Amino acid sequence: MKISIKYLFVFFLLVATVTGLATAQENDKRKLTTIQKTSVENLEIKYLNLPWGETTFGYIENGGNDYYSTRTWPVAHLKLSTKAVYGTRLLTPGDYMFVITPKNGKRRPKMTLSLSAFKPDENGTFLTPGDVFTDTPIGRLISRKPISFVKGAPFHDAMKIELAQNNQVVDIKIHYGDRLLVEKLTLK
Repeated sequence: MKISIKYLFVFFLLVATVTGLATAQENDKRKLTTIQKTSVENLEIKYLNLPWGETTFGYIENGGNDYYSTRTWPVAHLKLSTKAVYGTRLLTPGDYMFVITPKNGKRRPKMTLSLSAFKPDENGTFLTPGDVFTDTPIGRLISRKPISFVKGAPFHDAMKIELAQNNQVVDIKIHYGDRLLVEKLTLK
């Protein structure tokens, strides 16, 4: 049986393509995200270590994309075991989420951060390891405000949330790439 060079080339090209696709899927950082936790007394925050994507986050900050700029991004699950104040709102113990809504032209001229109360699912959270496109659960809106991440922070290749407590005031520091957003929560 005679095999032509052309068919051998096509065969090896096909094998290389399939192997390359499998490797690309294995190396897809979005699939490797895990639920991270940080806490201080009476406050626990869960979040995904979302990989930094400057172009993607640019669409969230500045708009201009039919997918990234048109959906909401639930980024953190806050679990309070005491009363707290966020902005001017009194929070009771329970489950809350921070949700980023991208800038989207005239409809939404600035990126916003919302805090909503929600009921966790059977897994105890809305976060799903490996799913960077987690759906935003139905919740009761507590607060919404325009935000801007400060550029020039130390670089993190994945989202990281840190808590810094000074007496009853907790700084919630959301690091993403070279951006930083700090929110304040006062525990009662």
